[in-house]
Amino acid sequence: MVDAEFVHSYEYQGNSPKLVRTPLTDRCFLTLTQAMRMGLGGNPYGPAGTGKTESVKALGALLGRQVLVFNCDEGIDVESMGRIFVGLVRCGAWGCFDEFNRLEESVLSAVSMHIQAIQDALQQHSSTVQIQGSEVELNSNSGIFITLNPVGKGYGGRQRLPDNLQQLFRPVAMVQSDNELIATVLLQAEGFREARNLGRKLLSFFTLASELLSPQQHYDWGLRALKSVLQGCGDILRQDKLQNDQQDEVGLAVKALRLGTQSKLTFVDIPRFEALIADIFPATKPSTKSDVGLQEAFQEACQVLHLIPLETQFRKAEELREQLRRRTGVVLLGPPGAGKTTVWRLLRTALGILESAPSLRVHIFNPKAVTRRQLLGHVDPDTREWTDGILSACVRQVVGERPDVHSWIVCDGDIDPDWIEALNSVLDDNRLLTLPSGERIQFGPNVNFIFETHDLGAASPATVSRMGMVFLSDEDLDVKALVSNWMQCQPDDVQPILSSMLNDHFYRAVDLLLKQNEFAIPTSPAGTIYNGLSLLHNTHHPHAYLVALIRGLGGNLTASARQKLATQVRFLSKIFIHAHITLIITLGIVFSNVFICTTLFAIFN
Repeated sequence: MVDAEFVHSYEYQGNSPKLVRTPLTDRCFLTLTQAMRMGLGGNPYGPAGTGKTESVKALGALLGRQVLVFNCDEGIDVESMGRIFVGLVRCGAWGCFDEFNRLEESVLSAVSMHIQAIQDALQQHSSTVQIQGSEVELNSNSGIFITLNPVGKGYGGRQRLPDNLQQLFRPVAMVQSDNELIATVLLQAEGFREARNLGRKLLSFFTLASELLSPQQHYDWGLRALKSVLQGCGDILRQDKLQNDQQDEVGLAVKALRLGTQSKLTFVDIPRFEALIADIFPATKPSTKSDVGLQEAFQEACQVLHLIPLETQFRKAEELREQLRRRTGVVLLGPPGAGKTTVWRLLRTALGILESAPSLRVHIFNPKAVTRRQLLGHVDPDTREWTDGILSACVRQVVGERPDVHSWIVCDGDIDPDWIEALNSVLDDNRLLTLPSGERIQFGPNVNFIFETHDLGAASPATVSRMGMVFLSDEDLDVKALVSNWMQCQPDDVQPILSSMLNDHFYRAVDLLLKQNEFAIPTSPAGTIYNGLSLLHNTHHPHAYLVALIRGLGGNLTASARQKLATQVRFLSKIFIHAHITLIITLGIVFSNVFICTTLFAIFN
């Protein structure tokens, strides 16, 4: 470009998808080629989802160069980076180091010496370069590029590059991509005739959604979310062509929009979401069709898992299946007890019932139960031997499976940037895990990650934008279904008595507690219900039931709230409870059930 000339390397690229050329990518190409002409590296920087890594890969494909992407994190040391540089300069490949500013400051300073040595050798057209004390053959087609996310602004663990390192790279700001042009081109490539109009409307919807819907940590209305919807549009169009000759392209786009974005909405944002669709896509009827075979499989799965069939759980399980088709990683987000584990277990069992579904294997662990080294693995600083961690060992197992075997890696625990950022290259279009040893593990479409968590407050926008979201709210909780499921575990002779007493007092007592919200420790609605049921097992006598109910519900209340609860339950039940028992409950003194039942027998008989 301009006065820069390069020899084509004729590296086989395969049938890789092409990048949509926009003014931003042209400016990026110009900056990177001029940097290479001067023997420097390129540094695209900007927020997540603006096409930094993809632009470097696209330029490499145009020049016939092999581009190797490496995801940088704190586990990579100077020796590991040196080994990577040796491989790059010997084979003439480009190295694209994603999120380069996540390396430790000491590593950045030492790495700058290796990079400067390589760039000096390229500028002098030398055939060798000195790296880590060894003379290494240098291929003139080699190149080093880095991408950076902003320091701060929710991007934890990132730091400013040293000045001597910044001088080795030509920066190019990639702040805002041309989403309308990208949407139009992708829709045209998928076969839509009204691509320009639909692209403009979809972009308007995403812009208004980011402004009008409530600000949530798990919301992302950027390019990655838009691209996921556009790919969904193409999939639905191809399926519809097999059934109809006349396609309603607007209706298909709205269907893809719902499938791609509705699963992450909170309860209060769903009406606003529907109002936006009605405003931007008028006269479009909502599609209520669902997979009949999958719904029948859900019903059978509930019998296998001893669950109460709930339409809400069926809907969330279907949304999870759709997100797993579109994204490598999916987050099941919701408060404790909202049914996150139940949703993926329900889907797994239902897929096992369907004859057309491939075999599925699930690997479960808690990433916060072990240290980072035990989870991701580490390199011995003396012997340079690599030791696998729990996650890396699990990854080797799933990538070794046959293509017709699907694998889910379920991470049940808090999402922490300390370990989740190491998976960024896995969760995006690269589907690639890079280890500090220099090893690169490529994932196929038969592997998915599922993350169960109640909060994404510590996750960076780079992580959130890479994942699909399925949100389970407290409003979706069915109290009677939880109680019915618990009731199935009670003895048959007790169930009628317990059912009558629960209908009389339990639901109203729980409603009062949730409205007052005077918990000593913050508790989810599901946790409150389980606490209330915890002491009611095999309860026969009404007085024993009331005492157990007050103790169960009041255990996590302040002293004044516990006194208020005891008074309200006595009023609701219209059963006299002796003052001594009320005093025992309200003071919070914990006695065994045997003691309470003995005391009740002495008082009431």
